[in-house]
Amino acid sequence: MAVRLRVSPGKRGAHRSIESALRSAAGRRGSCVVEVDPGRYPESLFVQGDVRIAARQPGTVEICPPTGAGVVASGTVRLEGLVLRARDNDVVRCAAGTLAISACTLVAHGDTAALHGPPGSSVTVTDTELQYGRALFTGSHALLERCVFTDSANTGLWATAGADVTVRDSRFDRCRVHGLLSRGSRAAVTGCRFTSPGDAAVAADQNGSLDVADCRIEAAQTTGIRYAQGARGTITGTHVGPTDTGLVVADGADPLVRGCTFENPRVAGIDVNTRGAGRFENVTVRQARKFGMFVATQGTPVLSGCRFDGGNIGIYVENARLVAADTVIEGLDNTAVRFAGQGNSELTRLHVARCPVAVEANGTADVQVTDARVRDFELVGMLGHENSSMRAANCSVSGGQIAFSASSSAHLDLHDCEASDTELSGGAVLGKATLTARRLTVSGSPSMGVFVAEKANLVLDDSVFTGTTTAGLNLHGATALVRNVDVNGSEGCAVHHNGSAVLKEFRSPLRVIEVEPKPEPPQIVHNYHGPVIHGDVVQSVLTWGNTVVQQATPDHRT
Repeated sequence: MAVRLRVSPGKRGAHRSIESALRSAAGRRGSCVVEVDPGRYPESLFVQGDVRIAARQPGTVEICPPTGAGVVASGTVRLEGLVLRARDNDVVRCAAGTLAISACTLVAHGDTAALHGPPGSSVTVTDTELQYGRALFTGSHALLERCVFTDSANTGLWATAGADVTVRDSRFDRCRVHGLLSRGSRAAVTGCRFTSPGDAAVAADQNGSLDVADCRIEAAQTTGIRYAQGARGTITGTHVGPTDTGLVVADGADPLVRGCTFENPRVAGIDVNTRGAGRFENVTVRQARKFGMFVATQGTPVLSGCRFDGGNIGIYVENARLVAADTVIEGLDNTAVRFAGQGNSELTRLHVARCPVAVEANGTADVQVTDARVRDFELVGMLGHENSSMRAANCSVSGGQIAFSASSSAHLDLHDCEASDTELSGGAVLGKATLTARRLTVSGSPSMGVFVAEKANLVLDDSVFTGTTTAGLNLHGATALVRNVDVNGSEGCAVHHNGSAVLKEFRSPLRVIEVEPKPEPPQIVHNYHGPVIHGDVVQSVLTWGNTVVQQATPDHRT
C-alpha cells in the first residue's frame, strides 16, 4: 500500500515543504503519495523512486524555485494538479524512467524548456498547459493528450534524435517558430489545432517521420505543413488556411496526403520543389491567390482525384514532372495547368471548366494529355508554345475561342480528339509550329475548322469537319498534308490555300479555293557610291569624289 505524506506549512504533523516530504519518502519501500496543500513552494525538486505529487486542490499549488529546474524526475513519477515554474532551467525534466503529468500548468521563461525528455525516458502528459517554453524530446518516448501549448518562445513541441512522440486532441497557439517539429524522429499528431505560428505549424526534416490526421491549421504566417530533407509520413483529413503556403514538400521529402483541404493560400496551396515528391489523393485547394499547386526544380508529385476551385493558376510546373489523374479544375482567373522549362508530365482524365486556358506548355516541356474534358473556357483549350511538345489523345474541348493551338516552334499532336462550339477555330497553328492530327473532329465552329498561317506545318489524317461557315481548312502560306478528310456544311469553302497544301482523298460539297501567292517584292541593289536623294532638288550643285567641300554663302557663291 502506498505511503501518504501531506505537505502543509501551517498544519501540525504535516511537512512544511515538499522537499521534506520527499526526504521522508526516500527511506521507505514501495510507492509514496505526497499531497500538497495550496501555496507557493520556492523549491527545486529532485524526485526519485515511485512517487506521486498531487495538489489537494488542483491549480492552487505553485512550485517556483528562484533558480534551477522545477522538477527533475527519476524513477516512476507522477505530477498532478500543480503549477510549475522555472526561470533559468527546464521546468520539468524526466532524467530517467517514466514521468506522468496530469492537469498541470508548466510556465517557462525565455528559451528554456517547459518539459524535457532526455534519451531513454518516457513521458505521458494529459490535460496540461505549457506556457512560453517548449516540450523537448530527445531520443525519448512521449504521449501527450488534451494539452495546450501557448506563446512558446521557440517551437511548441520539438522531437529530435530519434524520439517517438504521439500528440492527440491538443492545441498549439502563437508559437514563435513551429507548433511541432519532428527532426530525425517520429511524430504522430491527431485531432490537434494550430493557430498563428511564426513558421510552419507542423514540420518534419532530416529523414523524420510525421503523421498528421484530422488536424486544423489556421493563420500560419508562412506555411501550414512542411516536409523537407527526406522526411516521410502521412497527412489525412486535415484543413489548412489561410496561410502563405498550405503545404511545402522539398529536398527529397515524400509524404502521402489524402482527403485534405487547403483554403485561401496567399501564395500556393501546395508547393513541391527541389526533388520533392509526394502522393496526393482527393486533395482540395480553394481560392489560391497565385497557385493552387506549384511544382519546380525536379519535383515529382503524383495526383489522384484532386480538385482546384477558384483562384489564379491551378497547377504550375517548371523544370519538374507531374503525373495527375482524375483532376478537376474549375473557376480560375488564369490557366488551369501551365508547364514551363524542361520536364515531361502526364495528365489523365483532366476536367477543366470556366478557365481562360486549360493546358499550356512552354519552354521545352513535354506533356501527354489523355481523356481530358474541357468546357466553358474563354480563350484556348490546349496551347503549345515556344519549343514545347504536347500530345493529346481522346480529348474533348467545347466552347472558347480556339480548341487546340500551337505557336512559335511548338509541336502539337492530336489523336481521337474533338472540338465543338468554338467561336473562331477548332485548331490554330502559327509561327513555325507543327500540328499533327489523326481522327480529329470539329463541329459547331461558326468560323474555321483549322487555321494555319505563317511558316507553320499541318499534317491531318482521317478527320471530319462539320458546320464551319468560313472554311474547313484555312491555310495562309503554311505547308499542309491532308489525307482522308471530310468537310461537311453549306457555307464558306472547304479549303482556302495558296498552293502549298497537298490534298489526298479529300471530300466536300464545298469548293476548294487556291490563290496565287503574292510575289516577293523585287530587290533593289545600288551599284554606285553617289548620293541617293528622295524628293525635289532645286538650284543645287552636286559633286562627289572630291576631297574639299566648300559651302556657298549669301555674299560669296562657289
